[in-house]
Amino acid sequence: MKLTRRNFIKLGAASGAAAATAPNILKAMETELGGKDFSAQTHAERTAVPYTCLVCNIEDGGLAFIEDGRIVKLEGNPKHVSTRGRLCAKGNSGIWHVYDPDRILYPLRRTGPRGSGQWKRISWDEALTEVAERIKTVLDKGHPNEIMFKWGRDRSGGATGRFMQTLGTNTGVNHTSICESSKKIGMQPTWGPDIETPDFAKTKYILNFGSNIIEAAYFHNPYSQRIAEGVAENKAKLVTFDVRLSNTAGRSDEWFPIFPGTDGIVALAMANVIMQEGLADKGFINDWTNYPADKLAAYLKQYTPEMAEKYSGVSAKDIRRIAIEFASTKPATTYTYRGPAKHLYGSYNERCIMLLPIITGNVEVKGGYCLPRGMGYDQPQPAPPKGKEPSYLSKPPDYPLAEHKVSHLVPFWIKDGKQKVSVYFSYMHCEAFSNPAASVWREMLLDEKLIPFSVTFSNQMNETTNIMDLVLPDCAYLERHDPESMPSSLWPWLGLRQPVVKPLGEAVEFREVLKKIIHKVDPDNRRGMKKYWEFKDGEDYLKRQFDNIPGLKEAGGYDFLKKHIHVEEYEKYGFNPLPVFKPHPWHWNKDGSSKLKQGEMIMTTFKWNVHTQSRTTNIKWLNELVHSNPAWINKAAADKLGVKDGDLIRITSPVGYMVTKAKVTEGINPKVIAVSNTLGMKFGRIAIAKPKDSAPQWAGQTEDPDVNGNLWWKATGVNPNEIIPVSADPIGGSQGWYDTVVTVTAAQPGDKFGDVQADNKKHYDFYKETLRYAYTGDKHREMHPEVKVGKLPAPELK
Repeated sequence: MKLTRRNFIKLGAASGAAAATAPNILKAMETELGGKDFSAQTHAERTAVPYTCLVCNIEDGGLAFIEDGRIVKLEGNPKHVSTRGRLCAKGNSGIWHVYDPDRILYPLRRTGPRGSGQWKRISWDEALTEVAERIKTVLDKGHPNEIMFKWGRDRSGGATGRFMQTLGTNTGVNHTSICESSKKIGMQPTWGPDIETPDFAKTKYILNFGSNIIEAAYFHNPYSQRIAEGVAENKAKLVTFDVRLSNTAGRSDEWFPIFPGTDGIVALAMANVIMQEGLADKGFINDWTNYPADKLAAYLKQYTPEMAEKYSGVSAKDIRRIAIEFASTKPATTYTYRGPAKHLYGSYNERCIMLLPIITGNVEVKGGYCLPRGMGYDQPQPAPPKGKEPSYLSKPPDYPLAEHKVSHLVPFWIKDGKQKVSVYFSYMHCEAFSNPAASVWREMLLDEKLIPFSVTFSNQMNETTNIMDLVLPDCAYLERHDPESMPSSLWPWLGLRQPVVKPLGEAVEFREVLKKIIHKVDPDNRRGMKKYWEFKDGEDYLKRQFDNIPGLKEAGGYDFLKKHIHVEEYEKYGFNPLPVFKPHPWHWNKDGSSKLKQGEMIMTTFKWNVHTQSRTTNIKWLNELVHSNPAWINKAAADKLGVKDGDLIRITSPVGYMVTKAKVTEGINPKVIAVSNTLGMKFGRIAIAKPKDSAPQWAGQTEDPDVNGNLWWKATGVNPNEIIPVSADPIGGSQGWYDTVVTVTAAQPGDKFGDVQADNKKHYDFYKETLRYAYTGDKHREMHPEVKVGKLPAPELK
């Protein structure tokens, strides 16, 4: 996209973190309604510093108001074209990521056994020297792939990958398989990008599958605004298929409590109705897809509404009616998130739902299902080359399409000896809490034979930090630099994250720490590494990064941004190249009858709108709003168990059990029990609601009087991740978060609230079970007899 000063502003460069005082060209009446704040003491206007949020992955634009060098208020940036002056509750509470009294502000070295909680404060030079010496030992042996990097939400603009490439390691895994990898792998072979950006504000009809889009899904802030506009101003109809009555389902015109993992067959049945009723856009299908409309219609005949009702519980009558409404209303769009994707065959579900806007010609039209708009950026030059040899974790042969995205199986692969690790880095992730089989992650990270040396960049003590060897505390997101461009609306925008205050204590920006490590490893550039990290600081790194964007330099470059911030591939491996429904073998018999026994249910998880996995567990405002996560159970199911609202219940999975309280409600499928996966952390005084008269965990931090005086609630969170066994979509690699078969009973004698027991041997057995469904060359054809392909060679791995 060619940029000039004029169209850069017009197309959204004035979004993201925009300055409080805008150029005259941007001064409009509505911008005067926000962007200013005044001191309660002096009445003087407070300094406003623009920034980009990072409490979750939406990257909202915000303004931080500063008084006496301290952040006193956060609010949305009115000039951000995507979020338009609004922040969610998590964003408004971001101040406490900086001023959390239990935040780690200086490097720590473990002095006792892993997990003992025994730490010693050390200098940065000591910490960096120790890390560099460990790295050099591995490199000198010629085994760079033994350096492993595990990250969650990496918004460093490629700095993590640059660090790995500099060291020559390919052993890097992200968190995507516990998030949305099957959605991505479902979409990429279908139309290129791995995400969609529907034009909700201009649409007339929205089919929402498994997304709590109004409060907790990807881009919920910008999307919820536009859905509200579409519904209120454009009279759009919103129809939601979800196992649970989320706030989105509750605000929909119609809600269908679908059985988990059957979204795909409902979509296929709708597509069949649309084709048979003559409502499809055959011209679009024939011109823009690689499968003729007549052949597609013949293929879809097998997926009848009656068949879909048998699996999903949604009546055939409603499936027909909604299909005809959707196809007859123009424009229309679909939307999905984790609901359809987090299953054994989640990628198939995603592709089935994508079929609906495709066959109705609603792709890339006003009010339709649109491609994402974003603006990319390169790495500063010179850039290091990629590592020469793939590691097992970067290209696991069992998951050739998902590749490095299958991160939740990592501890099993390491325990099996498939990948040796000598140095382990953890960044922006709490894998011993947020992952399925969390107890297996802890077991691996505690084992010094499997993981001889481990480092975290966390500034919070949590289940993972507690079992690391070294803590190198990163800055809070309001103290650091990052480039940003997210497809959160149909306006493409480019922006940056910049410090609004100086880092507290001895915290150092992540990108700067990586540079210092490289300089320790290669001080004289004899290894050829230092030359890739010759930048002054994080701001200098970003300036070089943005210099490569055509037109931005002419628009004013980095300084301007600072002020205005703003399937054929399936067939190759034996997977069906057409959208297909595959019943989950844990849930369904081959004849389509239910495999669930009396008293068995499917456990699903969900995210509260004010929490983000482990990142918000010690944020006081958010914990005051939501500090418990009872198990949602349908009233009919509860009545059969003799369970009332608030009673203790035991949930037993194939690998363990948990004891928690029941939330009895009509708002959930009768065969489903749902527990949020956010709360239940054992670290942080706010997270555990520790009684008053305690002190900050780490010397040097300032106490927050609320901790001693205003924590009125009790910690009533029980995290289910320890009793969720691993499973992986053989295509997209996603964890089957919503597949676990459990039994639910009233609490047994001796059960106490918060009891959690997990058997790691059973976790390992389930890991072996999920490999039965992975790609295995010729054997894989037995799972998919409808695919007629030749012999499939197993991928080579050096």
